[in-house]
Amino acid sequence: MSYHYGSSSTSSTPPNARQSTVNAQGLIAPDGYHYMPDGTLMSDIEHARLYGGGGGTIESFDLDTTNIKVGGEKRRFTVTGSGTFSLMIKNESDQHYNFITNKFQATNTRLANVKLRNTYSGNISFPVAPTTTDIVNGAVTSGVKVVMDNNVATKMEVGDRVTGNAALNAANVTVVALDPDGDNAKEFSMSEAIAIADDAVLIFTGSDQYDVFLFAENGTKHANYNEVRFDDDTIDINSSTGSDSLLIRKVIYQTLDIKLTFSGGILTNTSIPAGFSSLSNNRRTVILTQIGASTNKIPFSFEIEAGSTHSFRVDRNPTIDDACVKSTRTIGNFVQIEGEDISGSTAYRWSIDNVDGLTSGMVPVGTNITAGSLLSSYEEVITSMSGTATQQKYVKVRKEAIEKTGPPTLTRDTGTKALTTTQAGNVVFSKQQAAALASDEITIVGFGQNGIKSLTGWDIELTDIITTLTKPTALVTTTTVNSTTVAISNADGIMSDVSTVSSINMNPSAVNPTVTNIASYSGSTATLTLSSAQSLEAGETLTFDGAARKITISGNLRVISAGSSPAYWDGILGFDLENFITATNESS
Repeated sequence: MSYHYGSSSTSSTPPNARQSTVNAQGLIAPDGYHYMPDGTLMSDIEHARLYGGGGGTIESFDLDTTNIKVGGEKRRFTVTGSGTFSLMIKNESDQHYNFITNKFQATNTRLANVKLRNTYSGNISFPVAPTTTDIVNGAVTSGVKVVMDNNVATKMEVGDRVTGNAALNAANVTVVALDPDGDNAKEFSMSEAIAIADDAVLIFTGSDQYDVFLFAENGTKHANYNEVRFDDDTIDINSSTGSDSLLIRKVIYQTLDIKLTFSGGILTNTSIPAGFSSLSNNRRTVILTQIGASTNKIPFSFEIEAGSTHSFRVDRNPTIDDACVKSTRTIGNFVQIEGEDISGSTAYRWSIDNVDGLTSGMVPVGTNITAGSLLSSYEEVITSMSGTATQQKYVKVRKEAIEKTGPPTLTRDTGTKALTTTQAGNVVFSKQQAAALASDEITIVGFGQNGIKSLTGWDIELTDIITTLTKPTALVTTTTVNSTTVAISNADGIMSDVSTVSSINMNPSAVNPTVTNIASYSGSTATLTLSSAQSLEAGETLTFDGAARKITISGNLRVISAGSSPAYWDGILGFDLENFITATNESS
């Protein structure tokens, strides 16, 4: 490892005034104290009174404290100023970084008593995230519980990612519980069911935390303390600078990769429209990346297939404004707005368990949500001198769509190291909601780039989106002569008054006839009425355009910045199909 050294300076600190923040046994002195050569503790204030200062000032400490990749990485640090400093780094297993070997070790070590004049720079090599392996003792064919050869507490922690076969490697499966039933110390449970063969070798990857300590030594002091706090009023040590003691501390997290599942099509209504029932998504795009990371363009392609007797018509190509995410929240009770008429047991404003990420314009969905509601501000407007030249409008009462009623709570997951914010508050709806809404769990839907980012922290862009129909085909089952009635073998994907039909025996110079009616639809065979008479042979293949049972949506997705995937979101991104697809049930 190479360092840049500033010019050296000679210390004039008397021997009995020399101090250290770590004693011979490796114990760190409390904030505001240090160890003397004889091992006794002395306060920094008392030391300055007895021996004076003059040891120089550490003006700044520059180190990238963003999350470290699972695969490890090298980070550069720079200390600026004058005097003497020591630097110590510990991981979650209480191992210390050795600045000579560039590895963590059990023995207490640090970069000690470095003379500083102008700047001192170096590199820190953070290793790959900690991993362990163990062997499966008994095949897993269903469920989420797995028995291993060894006691699981010695091999894994809750939150560790589990890999080891193709299905596990493609997913983002984590350890949920150790000995989940309390009867087998060799058993753990997974976040989702995955089939695993007997004797399979599983790999458990954990997160890590690195605590960085910069000590001012031998009469040196830090620059004046500038404190920065998080929204919950706790100290943000990474953004704060300087120190009013001999110690500056920073913390860096090595987070596990976060999963985004782009599922293609989703429905946001509580009741599924008839035409969309039984639809299936035949493909998904799964993105695994680090919190805060970005990606290049990632191609996606989804097949959305309607159920039997159902048909899809694409009204337009979707855009990112049709993409959405869904987040669950719990409603409390109504909070009356001053002057609001609640005589009908309905109200605009309601308490909610968490307003984090909610913004005006988002769509609430729930059994007791009034249809057509949005999260929206409320205004009561008074008009004076109405109908006259001096008419004026006054806003008597205004309430914002989102109100925070208490301090936020920031929670860092012990497994993934992801940070989640929750904050109680009130939401205002665009329509009054019935009293039955109280205590309901509802879904909040965020649309478009801004809505997705606000709810999940994921900043994404979607480009080059196109939709393609898989044109339905069917066989003529009975020869027809100059007739508008045609019996066919399969009507799936054909939509009345939308689908057009072509075949080898139809005049290519004429306009393709339209299907105007579908009768006797059994789920396979049907009788069509066409807009013009045709002569067709039994066994002839007809091709239909304009509607289909299966459509493909393709394009490119780019992650600008990956979010932390909060617990109140299922990790799924999709297109709201009702925005741009008309779906029908042709048998009804």
